[in-house]
Amino acid sequence: MTKSFRSIFANGMEYTKTKEEHTKEDVHRIITEKAFELFTSKGIKEVKMDDIASELSISKRTIYEQFADKEQLLLEALKLHNRKMNAEAKARIRKAEHVLDIILSLYSLYFDSLKNINIKFFKELERYPSISKQHRKKDHNNDKRFLAWVELGRKQGLFRDDANLEILLYILRRDLQTIFSTRCKDEENELSKYTPEELGRALILFYLRGISTIKGQEIIEEYLTKTK
Repeated sequence: MTKSFRSIFANGMEYTKTKEEHTKEDVHRIITEKAFELFTSKGIKEVKMDDIASELSISKRTIYEQFADKEQLLLEALKLHNRKMNAEAKARIRKAEHVLDIILSLYSLYFDSLKNINIKFFKELERYPSISKQHRKKDHNNDKRFLAWVELGRKQGLFRDDANLEILLYILRRDLQTIFSTRCKDEENELSKYTPEELGRALILFYLRGISTIKGQEIIEEYLTKTK
């Protein structure tokens, strides 16, 4: 019997095809998913191509047939992850009743995605300028979406008219960078004892609640109570 990939799961389905039965697209995706899992759990530097090949019971040559080098594999892994996140975000946006539903749901999605990521992963991403540039572009686009949602939220009576959003975004981005850079430098510092969910909750209370009207604050309080 032909040797098969180890069990790879996606959306609750197990791939049971043999190596020969997998299409090139199948192989590309499976390698990419496993690489992302290993990069984020162990750190990029720690993971070798041999490790990925061993995890999937394939040859290293099979990986190099799909990816020129480790950096390309990392880039493809991040692209796949972002596509999945974007698909989930769109699904949540479609279900939302108002702007705060959107923002709180996407906050939850973002911080939930950080739960199983080794903090070393973020620090080591800085060694890849092309990838860091793409992340900055994505952050910029996310900022524009957030500003558009807050403007809509003002019309819905959820956010204060006197909130200076440019200042808010600057401070929020600065504090997020401080949190992650501090945790990257020393895993035993005062922030290391808090989970991503706890950090996200604090940011919601401090920033999002601060620009909300009484109506908006009531929605946030209800959300925080439900998610305890």
